[in-house]
Amino acid sequence: MWRVALIGVLWCANAYALTGVSITADSITYDEAVLTDAKVTLDLSGNDQAIVDAKTLQYGAARLDDAHILLDLKANTTLLVKARQISSPQFDARNPTIYLDYRQTTLQPTLSFNAEIKPLSDKQWANFSLHCLIPPNKQNDTWHCVDGLYVGERTRVPFTIDFLPQPNGLEADIQFKQVSFSDESGLHAGDKLTGSVKLSAQLVKSKWSWKGVFSWKEGELFWQPFYFGQAGNQFDIQGTYQAPMLNIQQANLQINGVGQLSASADINVQTKAFNDIKVKARDVDFAGLYQTFIQPMAQKSVFGNLRVSGKADWEFEVKDLQPQNFELNIENANIEDLNGKFGFTNLNAHIPWDYNQAKQIFLAYERGHLLKLPLGLTHLAAEVNRYSIVTPQLNLPILDGALQFEDVSAAWVGNGMVWHLQMKLQPISMNSFSKALGWPEMKGHIDGQIPLITYANQQLNMDGQMRFNMFNGMVAMSDLRIDRPIGVAPKLYANLTMRDIDLGDLTRTFNFGSIEGKLEGDVKDLRLENWKPVYMDAIIQTADGKHLKKVSQRAVENITALGGEGTAAALQRTFLRFFKEFNYEKIGLSCQLRQDICKMGGVESTPSGFVIVKGKGAPTVNVNGYTQYVSWKDLLARMQRITDGNTKAVVQ
Repeated sequence: MWRVALIGVLWCANAYALTGVSITADSITYDEAVLTDAKVTLDLSGNDQAIVDAKTLQYGAARLDDAHILLDLKANTTLLVKARQISSPQFDARNPTIYLDYRQTTLQPTLSFNAEIKPLSDKQWANFSLHCLIPPNKQNDTWHCVDGLYVGERTRVPFTIDFLPQPNGLEADIQFKQVSFSDESGLHAGDKLTGSVKLSAQLVKSKWSWKGVFSWKEGELFWQPFYFGQAGNQFDIQGTYQAPMLNIQQANLQINGVGQLSASADINVQTKAFNDIKVKARDVDFAGLYQTFIQPMAQKSVFGNLRVSGKADWEFEVKDLQPQNFELNIENANIEDLNGKFGFTNLNAHIPWDYNQAKQIFLAYERGHLLKLPLGLTHLAAEVNRYSIVTPQLNLPILDGALQFEDVSAAWVGNGMVWHLQMKLQPISMNSFSKALGWPEMKGHIDGQIPLITYANQQLNMDGQMRFNMFNGMVAMSDLRIDRPIGVAPKLYANLTMRDIDLGDLTRTFNFGSIEGKLEGDVKDLRLENWKPVYMDAIIQTADGKHLKKVSQRAVENITALGGEGTAAALQRTFLRFFKEFNYEKIGLSCQLRQDICKMGGVESTPSGFVIVKGKGAPTVNVNGYTQYVSWKDLLARMQRITDGNTKAVVQ
């Protein structure tokens, strides 16, 4: 209509030989467009152009400020629209230029758009340009838009669009190539992304039916905490929309190196509530699943550095934001902690869960290890009932014995897990135990029991005393507490007691030299951080009583290397070197550890140090220590040298 009216004015002007006509108006309304403070100038000097300037041009929800329109009134029309700014509910644009070219010299009419744009949620402006070929039938033919480019401070997106308008819908095919982007925080980034997005939607009786396909052929994507380094991924999705409900009928995600995940859901777009969610995954590669999804979320836990293999299936369902059921199946999996803390071979598991009924779970592995302790063939079964799991007994084979758990009960309370159990250690031979840990060969056996262990609020506590029988004596642990036991840096607190340890068996086992007698000791306020001692008040000493008290010359040398000075060398220069063993009254060492420094002590104090070996009778020998403050690392190194094979102690 505008063009017809202006041509009519132009004809009249030519009839009266006018060279120009100017029209001003407070507002001009045409169809959905409204111009305010408008001025229309007709250039009749031969250009046959209409120039329209307006303070604002409102078209639907979009508003152009300081609009400038240049219209060619000849048969071969061009239209140029410029403005200072475009404002819309979704984005703002500044300095936009819209150019429509219908001249016959072009092979096909074109529409070009250039502007700086910014979504309302962003702070940074970006340059946007797009060049479209206008089809003969604009309502029913495909629009081909090429040379699309979006360039921001941290973003570059080259793209093309094929767009097919329909009476009640649309179809679009977007191709992107070598896309790169990142955000200010560095939590999201992509590089050299190449692929396509295909969208279609159809409106039937107030309900939209839609589907989309996203194909990613090349490039890398990081979306904190996940990294996708392999292309060849595809996401298919389809559903319906009728306000306010968005129904995802089927969504399939194919991830290279992992497998396929399918899902469906109902979403209330007003309340953003998810309802009736169903997710299934079949024949998923366990290694790819771990590397892509599990490891990034478990970096700060004990599960953050694993090597895994095998297959896994899982599915779950949620209704009204309430979990309904879940099932995980693991087949022929191998799990190895690269820090050496644990590992399992040929692990199989069936772990179901249902909100409304109890389920039986099953887990088995062929072999495994905890630290250096090997685990044998194991079958575990339990019952899970909503948010709790119970089993009367679990048996965990270790070496030639086993850990037996009784009255196992766990429940999810609030935001964490709470559980308790009793534990018995069935006899394990010291021979196999020492070999597994790389220690000198020991004799006897180790067994014990723990009356009750509880876990709540990421803290493990032991009630009562854990007792182990070894070297014909007893070692007990009490007041055990572990903070964040499966975290990266757990903290352990405990007290230890040793009573009636046979020194003869102990010293012969560790190639220390011979000491006859009984050993007792206490470690109070022990504190470990990341399994390394940082605090304790410890003392070990021979027990009083009427039993044989003899110490060999070799043992004296090693005791000297451990905490004394000078005595071993003195032995070699006197007649005492002819004696293989000596009588003693008391032997003892103490350590007050604070971080890495140990304050040493003995059975008595002297003006210049402390007494480690207090002799009695004849032949006798005394060993004194003079260095009270020793690095814990140095003390461990001394002990290692003493117990290392048949190497004799180095005395300095």
